[in-house]
Amino acid sequence: MDNSNTKSSPLFSDVSYSLKTEGPIIVAYQFKSPENMGHIIRLASNFGCSKVIFIGDKALVRERKIKKVGGAAAGQIDWFFCDEEHWKSLIPEDYSIVAIETATDSKNICENRLPSKMVMLLGNEIYGLPNDLVQQCHETFHIPMVGGVKSMNVSHACSVALYEWVRQNYTIG
Repeated sequence: MDNSNTKSSPLFSDVSYSLKTEGPIIVAYQFKSPENMGHIIRLASNFGCSKVIFIGDKALVRERKIKKVGGAAAGQIDWFFCDEEHWKSLIPEDYSIVAIETATDSKNICENRLPSKMVMLLGNEIYGLPNDLVQQCHETFHIPMVGGVKSMNVSHACSVALYEWVRQNYTIG
Protein backbone atom coordinates (compact mmCIF):
# COMPACT_ATOMS: atom_id res chain seq x y z
CA MET A 1 0.00 0.00 0.00
CA ASP A 2 1.32 3.43 -0.94
CA ASN A 3 1.15 5.67 2.14
CA SER A 4 2.59 8.74 0.45
CA ASN A 5 1.16 12.14 1.18
CA THR A 6 -2.02 12.85 -0.80
CA LYS A 7 -2.21 16.54 0.11
CA SER A 8 -2.60 18.85 -2.89
CA SER A 9 0.27 21.20 -1.95
CA PRO A 10 3.04 19.30 -3.80
CA LEU A 11 1.03 19.22 -7.04
CA PHE A 12 0.18 22.92 -6.99
CA SER A 13 3.77 23.92 -6.22
CA ASP A 14 4.81 22.36 -9.56
CA VAL A 15 1.90 23.53 -11.74
CA SER A 16 0.77 27.13 -12.05
CA TYR A 17 -2.81 27.82 -13.09
CA SER A 18 -3.94 31.37 -13.72
CA LEU A 19 -7.03 33.12 -15.03
CA LYS A 20 -7.36 35.01 -18.30
CA THR A 21 -9.56 37.58 -16.55
CA GLU A 22 -10.59 38.74 -13.10
CA GLY A 23 -12.41 36.12 -11.08
CA PRO A 24 -16.18 35.93 -10.78
CA ILE A 25 -18.19 37.58 -8.06
CA ILE A 26 -20.60 35.36 -6.16
CA VAL A 27 -23.86 36.83 -4.88
CA ALA A 28 -25.80 34.56 -2.54
CA TYR A 29 -29.44 35.53 -2.01
CA GLN A 30 -30.98 35.03 1.44
CA PHE A 31 -28.91 31.99 2.47
CA LYS A 32 -29.92 30.57 5.85
CA SER A 33 -27.24 27.95 6.42
CA PRO A 34 -23.90 29.15 7.81
CA GLU A 35 -22.44 25.88 6.52
CA ASN A 36 -23.45 26.72 2.95
CA MET A 37 -22.04 30.23 3.39
CA GLY A 38 -18.73 28.82 4.60
CA HIS A 39 -18.62 26.35 1.71
CA ILE A 40 -19.30 29.18 -0.77
CA ILE A 41 -16.46 31.26 0.70
CA ARG A 42 -14.08 28.32 0.43
CA LEU A 43 -15.14 27.60 -3.17
CA ALA A 44 -14.75 31.27 -4.06
CA SER A 45 -11.19 31.17 -2.80
CA ASN A 46 -10.47 27.83 -4.54
CA PHE A 47 -11.68 29.11 -7.91
CA GLY A 48 -10.20 32.63 -7.86
CA CYS A 49 -13.34 34.67 -7.25
CA SER A 50 -12.88 38.33 -6.41
CA LYS A 51 -15.51 38.52 -3.64
CA VAL A 52 -18.65 37.02 -2.15
CA ILE A 53 -21.72 39.10 -1.34
CA PHE A 54 -24.42 37.65 0.90
CA ILE A 55 -27.75 39.40 0.43
CA GLY A 56 -29.48 39.20 3.77
CA ASP A 57 -29.34 40.04 7.44
CA LYS A 58 -25.99 39.27 9.06
CA ALA A 59 -27.65 39.14 12.47
CA LEU A 60 -29.63 36.04 11.45
CA VAL A 61 -26.57 33.80 10.92
CA ARG A 62 -23.70 32.58 13.07
CA GLU A 63 -20.62 34.28 11.67
CA ARG A 64 -18.34 32.10 13.79
CA LYS A 65 -19.76 28.98 12.11
CA ILE A 66 -19.31 30.56 8.66
CA LYS A 67 -15.63 31.24 9.41
CA LYS A 68 -15.10 27.75 10.82
CA VAL A 69 -16.52 26.06 7.71
CA GLY A 70 -14.76 28.51 5.37
CA GLY A 71 -11.44 27.77 7.05
CA ALA A 72 -8.41 29.72 5.86
CA ALA A 73 -10.41 30.99 2.88
CA ALA A 74 -12.52 33.17 5.21
CA GLY A 75 -9.43 35.33 5.70
CA GLN A 76 -8.24 35.25 2.09
CA ILE A 77 -11.25 36.53 0.15
CA ASP A 78 -13.52 39.52 0.66
CA TRP A 79 -16.96 38.46 1.83
CA PHE A 80 -19.65 40.52 3.43
CA PHE A 81 -23.37 41.03 3.90
CA CYS A 82 -25.46 43.57 2.03
CA ASP A 83 -29.13 44.45 1.83
CA GLU A 84 -31.20 43.68 -1.24
CA GLU A 85 -31.39 47.30 -2.35
CA HIS A 86 -27.63 47.92 -2.59
CA TRP A 87 -25.88 44.78 -3.86
CA LYS A 88 -25.89 45.87 -7.50
CA SER A 89 -23.98 49.05 -6.62
CA LEU A 90 -21.08 46.77 -5.58
CA ILE A 91 -20.83 45.19 -9.05
CA PRO A 92 -18.49 46.66 -11.69
CA GLU A 93 -20.37 47.88 -14.78
CA ASP A 94 -18.52 45.54 -17.14
CA TYR A 95 -19.68 42.39 -15.33
CA SER A 96 -22.63 40.29 -16.55
CA ILE A 97 -25.03 38.96 -13.95
CA VAL A 98 -26.03 35.33 -14.46
CA ALA A 99 -28.42 33.26 -12.41
CA ILE A 100 -27.69 29.62 -11.67
CA GLU A 101 -31.25 28.38 -11.53
CA THR A 102 -33.43 25.68 -13.00
CA ALA A 103 -35.88 27.63 -15.11
CA THR A 104 -37.73 26.90 -18.35
CA ASP A 105 -35.74 29.48 -20.32
CA SER A 106 -32.35 28.68 -18.77
CA LYS A 107 -29.38 27.52 -20.86
CA ASN A 108 -27.37 24.37 -20.28
CA ILE A 109 -24.18 25.52 -18.53
CA CYS A 110 -22.12 22.82 -20.29
CA GLU A 111 -23.19 23.85 -23.80
CA ASN A 112 -22.83 27.61 -23.52
CA ARG A 113 -20.09 30.15 -22.98
CA LEU A 114 -20.19 31.85 -19.59
CA PRO A 115 -19.29 35.55 -19.45
CA SER A 116 -15.63 36.07 -18.62
CA LYS A 117 -16.55 38.87 -16.21
CA MET A 118 -19.35 37.16 -14.37
CA VAL A 119 -21.49 37.72 -11.32
CA MET A 120 -22.98 34.38 -10.30
CA LEU A 121 -26.29 34.79 -8.51
CA LEU A 122 -27.30 31.86 -6.29
CA GLY A 123 -30.66 31.45 -4.58
CA ASN A 124 -31.88 30.51 -1.14
CA GLU A 125 -31.43 26.86 -0.19
CA ILE A 126 -35.17 26.14 -0.17
CA TYR A 127 -36.84 28.70 -2.43
CA GLY A 128 -34.11 29.50 -4.97
CA LEU A 129 -34.23 32.92 -6.60
CA PRO A 130 -37.37 35.03 -6.87
CA ASN A 131 -38.55 35.62 -10.46
CA ASP A 132 -38.04 39.39 -10.28
CA LEU A 133 -34.36 38.85 -9.43
CA VAL A 134 -33.91 36.28 -12.21
CA GLN A 135 -35.42 38.77 -14.68
CA GLN A 136 -32.72 41.30 -13.73
CA CYS A 137 -30.01 38.88 -14.87
CA HIS A 138 -28.37 38.95 -18.30
CA GLU A 139 -28.63 35.15 -18.61
CA THR A 140 -29.82 32.12 -16.66
CA PHE A 141 -27.99 28.78 -16.66
CA HIS A 142 -28.93 25.36 -15.34
CA ILE A 143 -26.77 22.34 -14.58
CA PRO A 144 -27.83 19.21 -16.49
CA MET A 145 -28.68 16.37 -14.12
CA VAL A 146 -29.02 12.91 -15.61
CA GLY A 147 -29.91 11.08 -12.40
CA GLY A 148 -33.27 10.68 -10.73
CA VAL A 149 -32.92 13.69 -8.42
CA LYS A 150 -33.18 16.99 -10.27
CA SER A 151 -32.00 19.34 -7.54
CA MET A 152 -28.64 20.01 -5.95
CA ASN A 153 -27.35 21.60 -2.76
CA VAL A 154 -26.56 25.25 -3.51
CA SER A 155 -22.88 24.89 -2.57
CA HIS A 156 -22.59 21.89 -4.92
CA ALA A 157 -24.26 23.84 -7.72
CA CYS A 158 -21.83 26.69 -7.07
CA SER A 159 -18.94 24.25 -7.32
CA VAL A 160 -20.11 22.89 -10.67
CA ALA A 161 -20.73 26.37 -12.08
CA LEU A 162 -17.38 27.71 -10.89
CA TYR A 163 -15.60 24.68 -12.30
CA GLU A 164 -17.20 25.28 -15.70
CA TRP A 165 -16.27 28.98 -15.57
CA VAL A 166 -12.64 28.17 -14.68
CA ARG A 167 -12.49 25.46 -17.36
CA GLN A 168 -13.42 28.13 -19.90
CA ASN A 169 -11.12 30.83 -18.48
CA TYR A 170 -7.86 29.40 -17.13
CA THR A 171 -4.40 29.07 -18.54
CA ILE A 172 -1.43 26.97 -17.48
CA GLY A 173 1.75 28.88 -17.23
